[in-house]
Amino acid sequence: MTKKLQNFLPVVILFLALLIFGSMFLNVLQNSNGEAIVTGVTATFGGETFQIGGFLDHKVNFSLLNLLAFSLPALVSIIFVLSTINDKKTSMSKLIFGLLLTLTFSLSIVLFFQLPQNTTHVTTILGNEVTATFGGQDLAIGAILGYVFAILGSITSLIYSILQFER
Repeated sequence: MTKKLQNFLPVVILFLALLIFGSMFLNVLQNSNGEAIVTGVTATFGGETFQIGGFLDHKVNFSLLNLLAFSLPALVSIIFVLSTINDKKTSMSKLIFGLLLTLTFSLSIVLFFQLPQNTTHVTTILGNEVTATFGGQDLAIGAILGYVFAILGSITSLIYSILQFER
């Protein structure tokens, strides 16, 4: 039973990591009224959210921390699955990969929690720039789903690591 679980868990881990990456395409920030403000793509890569002639310009900046939150688990999981797909025995490398994945998913959890503070925007009004964060905003469905998938991925990776101690 544990051998089947050891062979199945990498697929689950990869699936959860890809779901985290996919949550980037949903709304991640909302105001207190529940209206969506920013998608994960805009919160990560930046972009112009609105512009009113030459009077008002609002741009979201690139965020490396948001990029890590959404994409690092997927990147590490793909490397993990490709390197362990043919190895059926327990090994020290699988244990290290499992612990690395646990840390990666845990980092993603923390970064999702800090997503409003990590997302900055620049508002230009008549040539005067004001830089701020979305600190007062709430997490929307994309960030919440990413948060939940990261928690599940962290638990699954930890279980995978623990299973490497069995012989």
